[in-house]
Amino acid sequence: MKAAQITQYGDASVVSIKQDVPRPPAGSGNMIVEVHAASLNPVDSAIRMGYLHQMVPIAFPATLGSDFAGVVVEADPGIGTFKTGDKVFGMASAIAGGSGTFAEYSSARVGMTAKAPAGLSFLEAAALPLAGVSALQAMETLKVSKGSTIFIQGGSGGIGTFAIQIAKRLGARVIASCRTSAVDYVKSLGADQVIDFEKTALPGSLHDCDVVFDTAGGA
Repeated sequence: MKAAQITQYGDASVVSIKQDVPRPPAGSGNMIVEVHAASLNPVDSAIRMGYLHQMVPIAFPATLGSDFAGVVVEADPGIGTFKTGDKVFGMASAIAGGSGTFAEYSSARVGMTAKAPAGLSFLEAAALPLAGVSALQAMETLKVSKGSTIFIQGGSGGIGTFAIQIAKRLGARVIASCRTSAVDYVKSLGADQVIDFEKTALPGSLHDCDVVFDTAGGA
């Protein structure tokens, strides 16, 4: 099968497209998915650069990619939940028990995979897992609830876009920051107040927030 792999850590130049990579075996608790779409997240670049190698080293050659959407072509009979032909999405990073998703086929763990909503395309489903779960976990950890006010820094980013929508669904008042070109988009997601950080300094612009969720980092 075809796959985007690395044989060493480094910048984008270390990535090569291999044409004859063996299809990964299903293994216990895993399934084989024909990948129809895969999304790129900052962590994928961090893995490629080796920033995480002390915590989660990978074996070379390694197939990159975490998020995916596709169709089950082989499943461990003991799984039960999934069967051949199921449309699924999830995370199958090489550092989390998968085989990487920038490939025609990927081995995915049952606990990191779910059946994809029928109304979503493969492209839409592949964009959900890492960013969506990160936002959901943050809202649960921060105990965002009806009547609370949350400030989301980086409202137009992958995690920020989900965080805005989840917080609104929970009944919170949402203030979000973004650059000028994204103001209308962030408003369309449901933000009650949008701060254009290219025009307005954040210090002095925020008042009476119960929770701050910073997805951008830095000063």
